[in-house]
Amino acid sequence: MAYGLGVARGMLVTLKHVFRPAITVNYPEQQREVPVRARTNLLWFEERCTGCSTCAQACPDGCILVQTSPRPDGTLNIDRYEIDFRICMYCGLCTEACPYQAIQAGGRYNDAVYVFETMYRDRDALTREAQTYLGETGGRYPNGQTQDAIPLITSMPTARSRVDVAGTGGPFGPQRLPGRHVRE
Repeated sequence: MAYGLGVARGMLVTLKHVFRPAITVNYPEQQREVPVRARTNLLWFEERCTGCSTCAQACPDGCILVQTSPRPDGTLNIDRYEIDFRICMYCGLCTEACPYQAIQAGGRYNDAVYVFETMYRDRDALTREAQTYLGETGGRYPNGQTQDAIPLITSMPTARSRVDVAGTGGPFGPQRLPGRHVRE
């Protein structure tokens, strides 16, 4: 008697799911949307980077290399910026440590390669990948900000010195970004 009851319950579960729409995706033809907070590939935005190397200091694997030299105006010139994705564990500590959100988790998630050494990316490869991402998203960063609508305003000039310096009556903290507390 109990054997037939278990089979009936199993068939009811099967019948309940037969009439629902499929949740699978045919991968090469269709791609799922990557969630905003997904820890996918790291993107480095050169225009936001000041060369402070807090991302390299926060990395437990030591896969980020930042080499800078001082400029006459007191800012830092970024000579080298490299990420070794061969040893990166995608923990996201570098993205949390960056005060200017120059390194963000996002971008493509199909980062498989045939040659293992190509996972070591230098400054040019990282910039190319970030510009490709911005071109595909219409100038929107992975954290949801846009390039033109919300410019970076800092208390000191950035490495590229393309943005205005915040004055004494300016924003609270090192930057004024959505979601941050602004005192006026």
